[in-house]
Order: sequence, then C-alpha cells, then structure tokens
Amino acid sequence: MLGAGLAGCAGSGAATPAPPTTWAPALTVSATADEAAAARAVAALARTADVVYLGEQHDNPADHAHQVAIAEAVVALGRRPALAFEMLDEGQQAAVDSALAEVRTEEDVAERLGWRARGWPDFSMYWPLFALAARERLPVIALDLDPAVARRLARDGPSALGARATALTSLLPPDAEREATIARTIRESHCGLLPEARVPSMVQAWHARNVTMARHLAAALSRGQPVIVIVGRGHQDAGGLPAQFAALRPGLRQLVVSFREVRPTDPPASVPAGIDVVWFTPAVERGDPCAPIRRAPRAC
Repeated sequence: MLGAGLAGCAGSGAATPAPPTTWAPALTVSATADEAAAARAVAALARTADVVYLGEQHDNPADHAHQVAIAEAVVALGRRPALAFEMLDEGQQAAVDSALAEVRTEEDVAERLGWRARGWPDFSMYWPLFALAARERLPVIALDLDPAVARRLARDGPSALGARATALTSLLPPDAEREATIARTIRESHCGLLPEARVPSMVQAWHARNVTMARHLAAALSRGQPVIVIVGRGHQDAGGLPAQFAALRPGLRQLVVSFREVRPTDPPASVPAGIDVVWFTPAVERGDPCAPIRRAPRAC
C-alpha cells in the first residue's frame, strides 16, 4: 500500500513509470513524490537491514538530496549507521577519521580528502552526508579498492598483483551470461573505444572493486553497526556489490535502493531484478560523455 501511494504522487505533466513486468520492487517513488515522506518510507524498510545501498548517478543533485533525507530519517528512527563511501578508497581511512574528528569547513574536508584531485563531482553535493556523520558521530568508511591497484589490474591482469589477486577474485559462481553483460556494459561505458583485449581484465578490476567494498562492509558489520552505502548505481548491477556481499556474508539483510533518472517523455521504465526500492529522479542534462574519450582514446 505504501509503495503504491508514493508511486502515484506524480504531479501534472510528470511521467510515472509503469511497474516492471518481471520484477516488482518493494517500493517505487515517483520523481515528484514528497521527499520527506518517501525518505521515511525507505527508512522504515531499512529498519531491519544490515546494509542499505543508496545507488546514485554521481552528478545528479537530486540523488544526493534524497540520500541525505534517507540517512536523516534512519537516524531519526534511533539507528546509528556507519556511512560508507565508494568515493573514498581504503588507503584514505586515517585521513577520513582525522578530517571528521577535526571537521571545520566543507572546503577543509574536501581538501583533506583530495576530493577534486580524485575527479569526483562537486563535493557540495556530498558534504551534507559528511556533516551528518560529524554531527551525529557516525563512523565514515573508506570503501573502495586503492585506485592504483585497480588500474594495474585493469591494465595488466591478475598476474600483475601476485598473491594479492586471490583476495580480489570474484566470490560468485561462474555465470557466462552475467559476465558477458558486465563486459558489454564496460564496452559501452568506454564508447566502444576500449581495445577488446583489455575487456577481460577490466571486468576483473570491476569485480575486484566490489569484492574489496564487500570485505570492508563485512568488517564494519562485525563491529555491530548497520551501514548505509553511498555508491554508484552501476555497482548494484547483476554480479555487483550486493551480490559479492551476499556471497561473503550469506544471510545478512540488504536493502538496495536505486535512484534512476527519468524524463517526462521517457517510456515506462523497467527495474532490474534485485532492486528493493526504485526512486525516480529528474534527469540531468549532460554533454556528450564520449567526447573526452574520443579526444584521448589511449585513456581507455
């Protein structure tokens, strides 16, 4: 009932995507639904979850506003989650702890985390989550694999990492169709310009990042706190972070929230299997994402 009510809150002229025919999420939120009410509904679903994933489009301000609303609603229910960020790699944990313990200004925290140098979108969209963590004294977890390791794996394959490669190997059983889908997504995200010989190692690097994030989540949960994960929506795809975590820690409860962009003229959208909450958000207008890659194809 709650999901149906929020899904039907679309205003005049806004598209309300039809529910998918193959997968029905527990909750669907329209792009024009009341944010506070929707956040409370998600928080209610999250009450029994060990891990809550808030899958974003990195440069969409609406996604970030909804993440903050959900995190605040979870805290309002009396839970004390850790906040885990894909945007922070495991080598930054000491810097993260120091920055949050001595937090002064948004600019100061961004500088201490090397946010701009690492190429992430405007820190102002993420700052309210860090401010919430500082205010409520919630742990912040640097989640991702060291980018230098990820690049080396993507470039040279597992043999380049020696014994460490074993700990970064996918925990999932073989599935040729799933792996082909991951490879196709990687090709598309590189605008078809990635040399085919690089694709297998790029797939392995994607798995390695998800396995690393899953291990850090497991470590956080062993300290007795639920975790809210701020992560790119693509890491929630089949074979991604929730799947790796389920393989690592079977039986723990996960809630997967996916923010998905929609335009009024878009056809009804389907939702991939495994998504528990889909929250449609207004689409951001972007330039040609392939232009920089075409100008510098070797960057692939």
